[in-house]
Amino acid sequence: MTAALSEEQLRLVEHVERLVASAALTTPSDAPPPVAWMQVETRGRVRDLLLGWRTEVEGGVPVLHWQTAPLASVFFTTREGEDYELDVDGRTLEGTVRARALLDVSGGSLVELLTADAALSRRGGGPWRREGDPPPSLLQPRPVGALRAPSPFTLDALDAEQRRAVELPRRRALLVLGEAGCGKTTVALHRVAALQARAERSGRTFRGLVLVPVEGLQRLSTTLLERLGAKDVEVKSYERWAAVQARRAFPGLPRRESHGALAAVTRLKRHPALRQALAEVASRPERPRGATANREDLQHLFGDRLLMERVASSSRGAVSERAVAQVLEHTNVQFTDTTEDSHRHVDADRLATVDGLRIDAGTPFEDAGAIDPEDYAVLFALAELRATPGDQAPSPGAYDCVVLDETQEFAPLELALIGRALRPGGTLIVAGDEGQQVDPTAYFPGWDGAMRELGAESWEAVRLAVSYRCPPAVTALARAVLRGEGGAAPDAAVKAWRARSLFHLVAALLDGARSLRESDPEASVAVVCRTPESAARMAALLARGDDRVRLVRGGDFSFAAGVEVSCVQEVKGLEFDHVVVPDCDLGAYPEGAEARRALYVAMTRASYQLVLGTVAPWSPLLRGAEGMG
Repeated sequence: MTAALSEEQLRLVEHVERLVASAALTTPSDAPPPVAWMQVETRGRVRDLLLGWRTEVEGGVPVLHWQTAPLASVFFTTREGEDYELDVDGRTLEGTVRARALLDVSGGSLVELLTADAALSRRGGGPWRREGDPPPSLLQPRPVGALRAPSPFTLDALDAEQRRAVELPRRRALLVLGEAGCGKTTVALHRVAALQARAERSGRTFRGLVLVPVEGLQRLSTTLLERLGAKDVEVKSYERWAAVQARRAFPGLPRRESHGALAAVTRLKRHPALRQALAEVASRPERPRGATANREDLQHLFGDRLLMERVASSSRGAVSERAVAQVLEHTNVQFTDTTEDSHRHVDADRLATVDGLRIDAGTPFEDAGAIDPEDYAVLFALAELRATPGDQAPSPGAYDCVVLDETQEFAPLELALIGRALRPGGTLIVAGDEGQQVDPTAYFPGWDGAMRELGAESWEAVRLAVSYRCPPAVTALARAVLRGEGGAAPDAAVKAWRARSLFHLVAALLDGARSLRESDPEASVAVVCRTPESAARMAALLARGDDRVRLVRGGDFSFAAGVEVSCVQEVKGLEFDHVVVPDCDLGAYPEGAEARRALYVAMTRASYQLVLGTVAPWSPLLRGAEGMG
């Protein structure tokens, strides 16, 4: 309901209008307008400050760049009436925030002002009016009855279908399917824990292995298994496990892995068409003796232009000619001596760098002397191809039970390697959801194909139908996105908001996080960006207003209360009370199956509330988003 402004509100509007007009006189005509106003008192002096997209302190009212000016961070950290203290270049800046407001300036004129207790507007023309209270916090606290229930660590907590899967006969391979939040990981871990307990009761030794694609899920699975009493089960990310197995089987491999490999290189090395080239290299007369492989095989394989061109031609367009050139160039760098190796004759102290990094770090030769994680499965495949009757090829360590989670993220060669780790008569447990595949280089062969690659001749497929993680509205929206159907009906569990600028988005997230910390201090919040790069940028902006915000790399989630910023790939298999997807625009999520799956994964991490945000126009995957929340 709109209302006329009070005299105090009218004076405020007129004051801020004068400040905006004054700032316009000293800034370039093409400069973006200010986005916020703050009034501070320092040593008895009251100062007005505008926040904008550049710093201008000469002339009229000071304008501070909201992303870089130290004093601008006070807007995010301090509410009206609160004191602030900053250390800047050895000086202490202190004072009190007397007032603050978000601004919307259009055509050089102030059209909206959001204070702590009112939304004042003249948008659309006419006189200024009060349009009610400011928008509610983006992040809503959980009601006491909605606080997260403990994870199911006993069989009694599983539903009938989950329990049936856990209690299958020991030698029966299990394939657990289902959408996000159905308990696939829970079932897989309960089954391996139950198998270990049975083995211990019967006096049998038991060696279990759980493999996952990302470190965050590895840490979570480790914790869950410990609570289930199966702390001796080995839990690894695939890349770390494969590296250990390959270095044991093929002595002399580099310890250092590549950092500069392009996506096209990974795409070729994981493509099933590579198997034709492997067969040719394995049969060459210059091959190593016996059923083995070595690093030089990688040079003969990936450094052979004709072989790589044949792989590309067999890939049905998945591997381009440019990718072939990039693989050849990358291989050439990997088999070039590092600067340190080529200067062994020079005193080591003279080769030391100021920053302690290798000399080649950050240069085109950064990956000299390195190996790619994708090479490990290639080496095992080569060795197996060279095996003759009675000749044993190197194999990974043998396990009584192998659990593979998020299986849709593994390539065929990797699946074949993992399958060889299972002892004859051992138990295979496979879990996944093809709708959550976010790695386009996996070339997932489908569930029947995956099970065959893993060496299973038969298996029990269990499809879990009930989603326990997400609120119904989140589940419905995620399903609609995955099917390409767009938005969903408004619901308290889903908030969709298009911010007027990046500043407004960051300010709303920080205000929401602070309010949530006060009202629901045990709540966990994940800000899930599309890429690692966008996550790093968002984390840096949020950290200006809250130094407790954590950027998560390499799966280092705390699984505790607070705000953590990461990307879609990192959050697979995890859950948080609140999930914010801040970049729901066309650039991050264009039309296409890959983007639909990525957005589905991001949204279905939420166990209580999902917030969708954007500054640019909405992604086409979220048609009708303006009507949600």
